[in-house]
Amino acid sequence: MQDQEQCFLVDGIKTIAIHNGVVRIQFMRLGMDGKPVNSVELHVPVVSMKSVAEALRKAAP
Repeated sequence: MQDQEQCFLVDGIKTIAIHNGVVRIQFMRLGMDGKPVNSVELHVPVVSMKSVAEALRKAAP
């Protein structure tokens, strides 16, 4: 099986929760009707969250 990258378009964050040392970020996208629809969920260990947030901050214009 070949490794394939998955790409997701997200329009915002619906919820953020921390449980058992893992940050769970539920992203949402806008549906065809303009209403929010759940998209992907990102799981990040709490100990890595600062570096992930910093990398995302640097990507912002």
